[in-house]
Amino acid sequence: MQPFHLKTIAIICSYLLTGNSHASLINYELLTPHSSTHINYTNPFKNTFSSINDGFQIYQRDVGLNIPNALLDNSEIAISDRLGIVSSTNTQAFFGIVDTVNLNNPIDDALAKWKINIKNLSALTFFIDMAAMGDFESSDQFLWRYSIDNNPYSTIFQSISNEDTQQNYRLEDNSLIALNDPMTVNSRLLSNEFKAFSSSILDTGSLLTLELKAKVNGGSEVIAFQNIVIQGVSNAVTVGEPKSYAILSLALLFFIKRKIIS
Repeated sequence: MQPFHLKTIAIICSYLLTGNSHASLINYELLTPHSSTHINYTNPFKNTFSSINDGFQIYQRDVGLNIPNALLDNSEIAISDRLGIVSSTNTQAFFGIVDTVNLNNPIDDALAKWKINIKNLSALTFFIDMAAMGDFESSDQFLWRYSIDNNPYSTIFQSISNEDTQQNYRLEDNSLIALNDPMTVNSRLLSNEFKAFSSSILDTGSLLTLELKAKVNGGSEVIAFQNIVIQGVSNAVTVGEPKSYAILSLALLFFIKRKIIS
């Protein structure tokens, strides 16, 4: 058999049977942490507050019965409701925060952590929707930060209450509520309507620890987060099984080889 034919067969076999390396986007939904084995979520403050009006955890309308009422916008059905973030039609999971300073929490701050396997991921991005409503004080705040492979933490987002301005909050019944001292993130005023934020995480490694730390003193000051996602680019190598067309092609090549030899 001529070298040309041998070379051709070798190239075709390599193309048909070898693995392919390709990049793809990987999304980790942090409000459904049990949906992925790559996420380990811990929150020692889940269901620990004795008052139904206090909370620091993942909630979902029409699923849980322990949601603090201040987080919910029920103005369409309750005229007296003048505070709330999550509307009656919003049934997605959200992380809600109300009055972390209480009898059950002597340290005042509340803390939740997500540990995410980011091995073979690059170009990490943190996505989150934020909302807040209330007359906040300077001591009311939240902080999102991260660490990779147990290195020092880096801040992603930190809130600051703006005590020099006022914010108008629109409820589901279309009424407007004006309150002083709104909360800001990156100089953007938060309202009771979710706003999208994102931030790149430039570091890489094997384990990403994402931490939410918050302190809110009062039942009429509420914070909520939704659509919390870690996104990365996977460069994994995949090896596919030879398909029927590949097997037929190889059979044809060997048939040609035998013809040439004979």
